[in-house]
Amino acid sequence: MNVVSNTSPLIFLSKIEALELLDVCFDSITIPIAVESELKELALPSYIQRQAVSELGSYYVKGAIGNLHIGELEAMVLAQEIKADYVLLDDLGARKKAIRQGLNVMGTLGVLKLANAKKIISKNQTTAYYDALVNQHGLYLSAKILSLLKASLI
Repeated sequence: MNVVSNTSPLIFLSKIEALELLDVCFDSITIPIAVESELKELALPSYIQRQAVSELGSYYVKGAIGNLHIGELEAMVLAQEIKADYVLLDDLGARKKAIRQGLNVMGTLGVLKLANAKKIISKNQTTAYYDALVNQHGLYLSAKILSLLKASLI
């Protein structure tokens, strides 16, 4: 599976020291240049590829900036351009827009759930990651959704 990531999944996975899950869960991980710029001092591993959106894609992004950030928009455009299997987005508004554009969306929690389903991380470790993201690192998630996610783990 090939994915394009926005900034927040990379930051959140880095905060819980689980960025390497991207490399074991996906065949390729690509980020647009705007995401690389937003990451600032976060050192990215070599398995994360950087790629600029096309000139046409860049014009679309400039015209679409409003409620969404440039990184989110570039991630969506790049996912379409390279025909990625998923675009990694956490923001609800960005996720809704990506779905309307026909993209498959996964967020930070989805990456963790996938790693659990592939038996890369245990149910207990996945639950600990979920709790750390919500309680320590500012990922917003309702208690009901968090409970449902935990119940779905293997």
